[in-house]
Amino acid sequence: MVTSRELAIARSVIYAALFDYPLTLEQLHYSLIESDQTPSEILAVYDGSEILQHIVEHRDGFFFPAGREDLIAERRRREARSALFLTRHRRALRLVCALPFTRLVALSGSVAHRNLEPNGDLDLFIVTRGRRVWMVTVLLLVLTKLLGRRRSICANFIVADSHLALEQQDLFTANQVIHLEPLVGGDVVDEFVAANPFVARYYPNSRTRAPRPASVPVRSRARAFAKEFLELVLGLPSPIIETACRCAYAWHLRRRAGSWRSPEQVLLKSDYLKLHTQSHRRSILGRFEIAVNRALEHAERVAAPRAAAGGRR
Repeated sequence: MVTSRELAIARSVIYAALFDYPLTLEQLHYSLIESDQTPSEILAVYDGSEILQHIVEHRDGFFFPAGREDLIAERRRREARSALFLTRHRRALRLVCALPFTRLVALSGSVAHRNLEPNGDLDLFIVTRGRRVWMVTVLLLVLTKLLGRRRSICANFIVADSHLALEQQDLFTANQVIHLEPLVGGDVVDEFVAANPFVARYYPNSRTRAPRPASVPVRSRARAFAKEFLELVLGLPSPIIETACRCAYAWHLRRRAGSWRSPEQVLLKSDYLKLHTQSHRRSILGRFEIAVNRALEHAERVAAPRAAAGGRR
């Protein structure tokens, strides 16, 4: 019988492997699903569990599903690819962070994990100052178009600081939240997490994770001054601009709704803009449960004869 602690370790490693990502002990600790084990406790549970060792391997500092040692080399390739990708987009990210009324700009998705696949893009999560999500989105679209980065940089989740509570509260969403990497507005992350207590229920150790410094330096006095100046100039007419942007861009989005593979993951609200038009959420969660069940069944089949043989001795 698998204990709750063994199951937490197995589930966490298997979930990360769905993205071809082996975990270090530190990463396994803060992304441990529904368990608050310390790193030393994780190691003790693993070392003392034969059935867990049939599910998860621990080698070269990484935890991964048994038989998937290829993930170590793949992780290193993707980390190198991610570093080059971020370096290439550094100037664009600096300008995005200087857009008016952005309180938080954070890397999200695969690039936040440094797990970028070939032809991957750069996902951003943005929190705006007040109800200006549509204006900020349109400004971002214009900026990336001018920079020739429209296909590379995608802000697919923009919320106002008045609407920080997420409407979809599941494992997939919680995992995205704990891996956000703020470029500017790191203090807003605390507000965001406080508004979404479901994240701590899935990942109780995520509260102990030290914030990772942004790998893309974006702060400068000149950009900060330009941002403050634009907010001052646009502050008064911003409600009119916001309404115009919402009408125009919402019309454009609805024209393209027929091409969305996950229309249920699109929300177009005045203070909450979620554009996961090609979401993998449903398939990931489905594959996750299947993978966990298969791993447990296989480990129990392998361990049972050995336990019986040991008992006969």
